[in-house]
Amino acid sequence: MPNEKRSARTTKKQGSDRLTVREKNENQSRLSVILGVSQSEKTVRKLLKQVEKLCPKEIIVVVNGSRDESIDIVLSYTTYTLKVYVYPFALGEDVWRSIGAREASGDVLLFLDADTVIHAEELQPFAIACYKGVDIALQRAKPSSIPGVLDRSTVMLARTYLNNLLEHNELGTSSMCDVPFAITRTAASRIGIQHLLIPPLAHAMAIDIGLRIERSHCIKEALQAHRGRLFKGKKAWRDLTSLGDHIEAIQYVAKRCVSEIP
Repeated sequence: MPNEKRSARTTKKQGSDRLTVREKNENQSRLSVILGVSQSEKTVRKLLKQVEKLCPKEIIVVVNGSRDESIDIVLSYTTYTLKVYVYPFALGEDVWRSIGAREASGDVLLFLDADTVIHAEELQPFAIACYKGVDIALQRAKPSSIPGVLDRSTVMLARTYLNNLLEHNELGTSSMCDVPFAITRTAASRIGIQHLLIPPLAHAMAIDIGLRIERSHCIKEALQAHRGRLFKGKKAWRDLTSLGDHIEAIQYVAKRCVSEIP
C-alpha cells in the first residue's frame, strides 16, 4: 500500500485534482474498485494509475475475451497489488460486475470500465456518497454518456420510463447501466450479487426494496478508447441488449404489482 506522506492539512484548496489524506485513509479501509477489462490495451494502464491514487483497499480486475495486450499489461502492473481474474472468452457486457462483487471485501464497491480513463478526483464523489449513507451512487447521466448505442433516444426513453414506473422521476436517465457507479456491499447483497449482471433489473430491485439510490456526480472529463471506432453490428447489439434488459426489469416491476393486488 502506498505510504501517505502528505500533511493532514492537504486539501482540495491546494489542488482540485488531489484527494485529502482523510479520503485516502477511508478508501484504504473501505473501498473495493472493480474493473471490467476487454480489449482495453490503450487505456487500462492509465486507468489503473488513476485508481491507484484513490488508495483503495483492493483493486479487482476481471479480464474477459481480450485478444490484445490487456492481459499482459494487467499482470505486469506491479505498483499496486491487484486481484486478477482472467477468462479467455467473452462473458457478456456486464457479467464482470457480478464476478467482481462476489470477490470484493470492501464496504463500498466502485465499478469501472477499463475502456474509459477517468481521473481519481472524478471517482471519489461516488465513494463519498456511499460513506455518507447512500446505498447506490449513480452517475448524473447525459444523453452522450452511452458509448456505442445505435439509437440513444430509444435507450434513454427506456431508462426514463423505468424510473417513472418506479416513481423515481428525479433520477431522470441515471441508471446502474452507466459506470462508474458505487454501491455498498450490504446493498449488493440485498439485491443479490447475481442480479448485478443485468443492470436495469438490479436498478429496479434496488428501488423496489427501498434502497437509497441517488445521482451523485457528473463526469466532466473522460478518455474513451473506442470512441468513434465501434462497428455498426456491435452498436446494434449493445442497443438491443440494453433494451432487452430494460424489458426484463419492467416485467419484474409488473409482476410485483400483480402480486400486491388483493
